[in-house]
Amino acid sequence: MDSTGIISEIKRFATHDGPGIRTAVFLKGCALNCKWCSNPETKELNPQLYFIPKRCKGYGSCINACPEKIISSDIENKFNREKCTSCMICAEECIYGAFQQIGKEYTIDEIIREIKKDLSFYGNDGGVTLSGGEPLFQHEFSISILKKCKEEGINTVLDTSGYAAPEIMIEASKYTDLFLYDIKHMNSEKHKKETGVDNKIILENLSAISGKASIRISLPLIPGFNDNDKNIEETARFAKSLNINFIDINPFHNLGADKYCYLGIANPSKDYKLMGKEDILRVKKIIETFGIKTTIGRMM
Repeated sequence: MDSTGIISEIKRFATHDGPGIRTAVFLKGCALNCKWCSNPETKELNPQLYFIPKRCKGYGSCINACPEKIISSDIENKFNREKCTSCMICAEECIYGAFQQIGKEYTIDEIIREIKKDLSFYGNDGGVTLSGGEPLFQHEFSISILKKCKEEGINTVLDTSGYAAPEIMIEASKYTDLFLYDIKHMNSEKHKKETGVDNKIILENLSAISGKASIRISLPLIPGFNDNDKNIEETARFAKSLNINFIDINPFHNLGADKYCYLGIANPSKDYKLMGKEDILRVKKIIETFGIKTTIGRMM
């Protein structure tokens, strides 16, 4: 199995990425292209360059350090992304963190050492959560982390879109205590239109791992896409058929909007509207009629 992988962030003391206090490891790379994605920095596998204008103090060392000479003193037009080679020298030079490298290579041993730094905080419920992006996009690296954590007695959670080869999902289930499993839409065509892939393998994988590990369905609630009564009922009915007793509603938010700016790319979710409380509660009530425990915002 791969001994190295690309990590975008290690989030410590996470409380919304599984039970208890957790270390959330965000891996880069994802085969889906969800228009509402709040972590665009995790879509691409390779390291990427952030530029955060409000942190730029005009210190100027980046200008002289750039081998391509494409950085200027104009904060509004700081550098030419088209000519950038992602050498990351500007990020190394910037003492204020205006330029940042998003994505770092870790070995299995390095990431396990980072996880074990938080052992004393896990208690009986906490542990490690692999998220992203899609952790199984780097499946060999992710499964190695899960396996090693289980050997160390660390509770494991896999936050996944379910989009992976069936044999990969089954292998991951051997070392996963809890799946946080996204169901974005029950209709394959509509799913493909908004995410770039159909949902056939996602639903089949969920069926395959049901009973092999604990599962909570994560429902990203996107206005105008999957919030209609029919889709909500079909999602709940499918979960019930697999004896899955938890659905966590995650209403659309725009907290990731700045990240698109930092990456210099257009935000595809700019036209989505935030949902009102009444609409969110309507969805919650529909799911609960199926006898499924339902939370808003993944409160465990």
